Amino acid sequence: MLEQIGVIFKTFMDTFGASILVPLIVFILSLILRVKPMQAFRAAIFMAIGLTAFNIILGILMDEMGTVMPLMSENTGRTFDVVDVGWPAAATIVYNNSLGYIYLVVGLIWNVVLFLLKVTDTFEPTDIWNYYFFVTYAICVQFVTGSFVLGLICALFCNLFVLLISDAIAPAAQEYYGYDGLTCTCISCSNIAIFAAVCNILFKKIGLGRVKVNPDTINKRLGFFGEPAMIGVILGLIMGIIAYVHDLGNASTWAAILTFAFTIAAMLVIYPTVSGMFVRGLIPISNTLNARMRSGNMKRKYFILGIDPAVFFGETANMTTGVLLMPILILTAIILPGNRLIPLGDISSIPFMVIGCTCVFQGDILKSTICGTIYGSCAHLIATDMAELFTNAAVQAGFEMAEGQAFVGSWLVSAQPPLWVFYKCFSASGSLKYILIAVLVVLYVAALVHFKKHRKGWYKFFGASEEFANKFMGIETAENA
Repeated sequence: MLEQIGVIFKTFMDTFGASILVPLIVFILSLILRVKPMQAFRAAIFMAIGLTAFNIILGILMDEMGTVMPLMSENTGRTFDVVDVGWPAAATIVYNNSLGYIYLVVGLIWNVVLFLLKVTDTFEPTDIWNYYFFVTYAICVQFVTGSFVLGLICALFCNLFVLLISDAIAPAAQEYYGYDGLTCTCISCSNIAIFAAVCNILFKKIGLGRVKVNPDTINKRLGFFGEPAMIGVILGLIMGIIAYVHDLGNASTWAAILTFAFTIAAMLVIYPTVSGMFVRGLIPISNTLNARMRSGNMKRKYFILGIDPAVFFGETANMTTGVLLMPILILTAIILPGNRLIPLGDISSIPFMVIGCTCVFQGDILKSTICGTIYGSCAHLIATDMAELFTNAAVQAGFEMAEGQAFVGSWLVSAQPPLWVFYKCFSASGSLKYILIAVLVVLYVAALVHFKKHRKGWYKFFGASEEFANKFMGIETAENA
């Protein structure tokens, strides 16, 4: 029955896509929270417009990246036998597998139960499409062990981890991105926040904490050349010249370089308007929740809405960091010993990866770039390690290999070191797997209990300021008392 319901869910998602699915869920949620029907409908329309505009812009960006990035890679002269076919291959694996179908339903129920029991503060159903990131690893567990049950338990555990991180980064994300009541439940965007928080401590110890390189400081120092438009043009020109370095004497080459540069600039300039559409779609829910909490009609202190990462994607510091990391991570892929994959299929998704990083560093581009370089380079090695299993799973799920392809992978899905560790534990040989699973469960419970008792410490660890953490927790201070 669950599989049949999951197939219906998948068919609906394939037919209508996120641009309709997410607004529909938000509309239903708004009605449940007693938002006036007309306000809820209007909000859903704006969210649908925002998602549609985002997909149009991202499609143009991906087309340009698909031309420039392979040229940058070719100029290295190295050959790699694992082809980055991008996150769609991972989605193919998940949603052509019975575990993937079923988890669309089980995951929805799982989150609602956890939310109602207050295990998590995050309501995730508005982002169910992004289940496939961690379910990919769960399906790999199923392939290795031959156990559907172990695969399903792995998916449930990964989801617990996702929700804990989503709860912890919510204040930092809201403080920096400015969207009250929201958090990021897409694990490809939030995972890096853990590594970034650790790096932030190290940066402070070596004195780098005093250095601030964010859009505001760049703009103040460089004037017009520090504005998002010029940052996009400059980065685009540099990347374009590297890609076409052997053919710079032709006018058509410079036309391609300038087109690419202006595409990057357009993304940085236009995207804040697109994000504004999402915000307009969520304002009625936010206002209704705040009013109910103030009136005492709602007993819940924390209510956070998990949302599609498109809301955060195009923010200036986030996008600038992502664009900077594109050539850097191609370079590290080339020089890293043992790596067999260059991130080409997922190259335009790198700004998604750094969303959690950007909020931890509160828009510091330098620190985010350093952190993203180290973290992203780990993804190269994970993709190499998973190549054979990923390829077998993709083929069994119906993915068609191109002629000459030996192995395929998805760099963005591989950029999840914690999930890779979970996969290794759940697929270990013999009774060792059960010992490691027990250790993971104990560590999660300990982390959850510690988070519940020391929320402010966790919020500050993940980048929120003392003042915002107090505001988020409803703590009266001397200044606002």
